[in-house]
Order: sequence, then structure tokens, then C-alpha cells
Amino acid sequence: MDRNIEAVPAIEAFGRARGNRLRRYPSPERDGDRLYPLAAPTASPSFAIEDGDTIFAIGSCFARNVERALDAAGRRVVSREFELGEIGESLGEAANFFNKYSIHSVLNELGWALDRDSFPGADILYDTGGGRFSDAQLGMARLDFPIETILDFRHRYLDAMARVAEADVVIVTLGYVETWYDRKLQLYLNVAPPQAAVKAEPKRFEFRVLSYADVLDGLERLHALLLRHRAKPLKMLVTVSPVPLLATFRKMDVLVANAYSKSVQRAAIEEFVATREGVDYFPSYEFVTLSNPAVAWSRNDYRHVSPDLVNRIMSNVLDRYVARPRGAEAPAEMSLDALLSSMRMLARLDDHAALRDLARQQRDLVESSIDALMLEATAARRLGDLDGAHEVLLRAAELAPTRPDPVERLITLCRPLKRHEEARALCDRHARDFPEREAFRERLDWL
Repeated sequence: MDRNIEAVPAIEAFGRARGNRLRRYPSPERDGDRLYPLAAPTASPSFAIEDGDTIFAIGSCFARNVERALDAAGRRVVSREFELGEIGESLGEAANFFNKYSIHSVLNELGWALDRDSFPGADILYDTGGGRFSDAQLGMARLDFPIETILDFRHRYLDAMARVAEADVVIVTLGYVETWYDRKLQLYLNVAPPQAAVKAEPKRFEFRVLSYADVLDGLERLHALLLRHRAKPLKMLVTVSPVPLLATFRKMDVLVANAYSKSVQRAAIEEFVATREGVDYFPSYEFVTLSNPAVAWSRNDYRHVSPDLVNRIMSNVLDRYVARPRGAEAPAEMSLDALLSSMRMLARLDDHAALRDLARQQRDLVESSIDALMLEATAARRLGDLDGAHEVLLRAAELAPTRPDPVERLITLCRPLKRHEEARALCDRHARDFPEREAFRERLDWL
């Protein structure tokens, strides 16, 4: 039996094609800026995020990036509101115990949080010796506490997870399909079991690679769980983390293993969202993996997403779902943080023409920010437009009269423009307004 995600009459399909301005893959001659250097895939929202809506995010490490960006944008992110006691304070964020790397890890925590009687309690703790325990649902955290203290912490943690039932918007980020399974507990783990437990019971644990059907089944079970425990309608965004596997346990190249891991989850999500009201896919994965790697990744490791790109992605989420919901096709508006992030990335790529084009598109926002104006002025100068750079710097100096750098750059620019009288007047202003910057003035031996 066929399992088509869509099946529509041919006449309707041709009609869709005629009305879809984003139908054709970008080329250098047509919509190339939607792909390079910073990819800009477009989401089609089926719901709106209202101004007062609360947000709960769960999933792999990229979900933490989502939380931070939304929190910085002024959104209330209830998955960041928790009181975890002594153990939580000792772990901080470094242990990554909030990260859930597979669909089953998400299901475990939310299922236990919402159906507390299903929580296995101390059974999920592995004794690693010396009075220390490991909970393979909580990342690599090592728990050097009595079991009673750990269980108190565990219930506090589940209380935080239970906030998912009251959040207006739930964001789920899927990470990997390489998983570990405890045959004794019949339970998928979030990370590999500790070596001490494996050595003690060699047949207890299995390494498993999830299939398309596994991922889809997990998503369907998660959706049913949330609906069962909510009094308000569910608005749900599902994403795939762009962060690749650090290493694989399969007998293959990690590049191939990672391609399977991401693509099978992406495919399962496509079928999952197709038939469910209030559930959308947001293309965070495509934003990152289709962008120039020189700016997509931070730390030069090809794994951690640049904070600038995260800001750009979250600005797009808010723009599509808050400012212009339900598929509006006008050019995207940006937050100031996202604009500056995009301008910085373009500057790092030396794509000064694209940076100036972006500044023109977001003119009102640029004119409100001294940092945006300074970036635009640099781009103009790198493109050889000295007069254009001069005009932008004049506006920057007017916008931020207490900052010396616009005035100093104006003075420096006057030399190739042969505007010596203007330079001397600016020097007098500089001496009056910034007397402590004498070292700069002493370098102006050409005046």
C-alpha cells in the first residue's frame, strides 16, 4: 500500500507551481542570495506565536541555543525556569544534562514528568563506584551524592520538564539516531552507559541505530503524550539539529553515518507534520548546512553553530511566526541582533556588496544602530566607494556623538578624499570632545 505524504490532483499541483515564487532552486542568476553566502530557507507557518505566549524547548544541544536566543529576544522560555537544588547548582550548564539527543530521550523525560508514576526511580542510576552514580539520561553528569539526594534532584528536574504541559509553544529539536538501549530496563538511554556498568553486565546494553519508522513512531507517541496532558491547544515546532555526530559507533565513515542520521529524522518529520494541525517544521538544519561553512560554525570545529547564525535563525522564527504569521511572503524583517549578526558574517566573508545590499533592505534599522552604520561604512570603503563611506560615517557620528571611532574614521577618510579643511575641522572637534585620545591626533602627520 502506498504511503504518500501528499496526493493531489494534477491540476492543483500545476496551480501550486504557478503560485509558488520559491519553487525553483536558486542559481547565481536567480535568487542566488537565498542560498549563498547565508542560506535563507522560508518556513510556511500554520499558526502564530502571540506576544504573551510562553515557549518550552527540548532536544539536543542546539535546543539550548534556541532557548538563549529566544530569551534574549524577550520571549518567556519556561524550559529555562527551574530550581534544581544542590545538585543542579553543582552541575551548572557545563554538564549538558538538559540535552536530549534522540526522540526516545525526549519521550523518556516528558513521559516521566507528565506520568510521574512511570518514573523508574533509582533503577536508572548506575553505580560507578566510590559512592558515585551515573544517570545516562542526563548527559555525562557524574552524581557524587547519596541516592536520596539524587532522587530529590531528579524529581525537581522532572518538575521542570512538566512545564511543557503549560507552555503555549513547544519546540523539539532532534539530534541523532545512534542510541543506546538498556535491555534490563527496556529503556533507551540518552548517552552511552558508563564503562563500569558495561563491564559488570556485558549483555545488558545494546547500541541501536534508529530507523525511519522508529523516529516517526517516537514523534507520534510524543504528540499523543502532549495532547493528553494539555488543557490548551498545542502549537509545536519541530527541527533537526545541524550539529553533526562527534563520532560514530557504526562501521562506516562518520560523514556517511551523520548524513543518514540527519536525513532519516528530517524525512520522518516531513510525514509527521503533514497530517497534524498546529505542528510545523522549521528549517534550522537547512539554515546552517546550506550556508557558507566559514561563518556557519564557531570555534573552527565544523560542529558548533555560530552564535551570529543562531541569532539570524531565531529572528527568522520570530518574524515568520510573530510579525507575519500564516505564510506571508513579504521580505523578512529582522531584529537588530539578527541584522548585526548577518552583517558581521558577511564582513567575515568579505562579501561587502551583499552587506551593503542588506543595509539598504533594512535601512530604518541600520539608521538606528551605530554598529550597523560602522559596518556599512567599512563595506563601502572596501568596495572603493569613499564618498558613500563618508556619508555613512557622518550619520554615525551624529547618531553617537560620544563615540570617538566615527569621527576618527572620518578624519582618516578625508586624506584619500583630499578634504584637508574638513579633516582639520574634525580634528578640532576631536580634541574638544575626546581630549584623552591625543595619541590618535599625534599620528596625523599629513595634516
